[in-house]
Amino acid sequence: MYNAWGSRVYTIKKLLEDKRVEGGIRDIFSSVLLNLGISSKGTNGIVDDCLGMAKNYSDVYGYEMEAHERLRKEGVTEQIPQRLGERARIMHKQVGPYILAGSLLDLGCGDGRVGKLIYDNNPEVTEVELADIYKHPNIDNVNLKFHLFGEKDEIPFRDSKFSNILALTVFHHSNYPIETIKESHRVTRPEGRLLAIESVYGISEKGRDDCHEAKTYLSITPEQQRLVNIFFDHFYNRIIHYSENPGMKVKVPFNFQTPEGWNQILEKTGFEIEDCINLGLDQPVVPEYHTLHVAKVRK
Repeated sequence: MYNAWGSRVYTIKKLLEDKRVEGGIRDIFSSVLLNLGISSKGTNGIVDDCLGMAKNYSDVYGYEMEAHERLRKEGVTEQIPQRLGERARIMHKQVGPYILAGSLLDLGCGDGRVGKLIYDNNPEVTEVELADIYKHPNIDNVNLKFHLFGEKDEIPFRDSKFSNILALTVFHHSNYPIETIKESHRVTRPEGRLLAIESVYGISEKGRDDCHEAKTYLSITPEQQRLVNIFFDHFYNRIIHYSENPGMKVKVPFNFQTPEGWNQILEKTGFEIEDCINLGLDQPVVPEYHTLHVAKVRK
């Protein structure tokens, strides 16, 4: 199996055959659990158990269910939803300085928390609309216009409608990332901005907003970092946020890029890169390296 860029996607069991990859996973996984208030002893036990399951499963869906249950018993899955408000505030702080006056679309808005924070706290933003390929239960609480569309469909807006587009950890989850980026460009006005936070690999130094320890991760090769990303993207979306309903399982095509790779893709689709910020392991409950890409639509 290969992702949209032609990079091989390994099974969770296969990628853990690389001990350096496992070491990078252990460091970050332990840091996340300690950040959640789990004791050192409890953290070691959870990490050992979950990685043991990941190495020995016969069915990946059984592994997802079993690992989720292990985390539930330790109270980890109860804490994660409580920390999502903190995650939204972090992202709002990161993108806030770059938001232009006018309208804004939160594309792939998830629970809508970031869009709501922008609408309530950025007076220069006159309109915020939300769009996603599924409707999160929290959307009814944010009181903003929400638009549901299919992944292969056009974004349901006219050309050049918005001054700002948010795409917060969206593109690597799309099965069609190039098309999603092109659609983002189409609905952004000339001189308007795309603010994209993306999960990346090929990182050699700590990020600006690091909140986790990642010494091993920073010392391994870019390809090994990509494999660590695969593990955590699957773990966060399919185990922590476990669902028995196949239709509700988050898509994980693992379309990661390096920061330079994302910049090149954005430029090829008509954006001009204004800035690229290494945010690091910036979110307490999402153990992936992030960069913020600030791009504008050329005239």
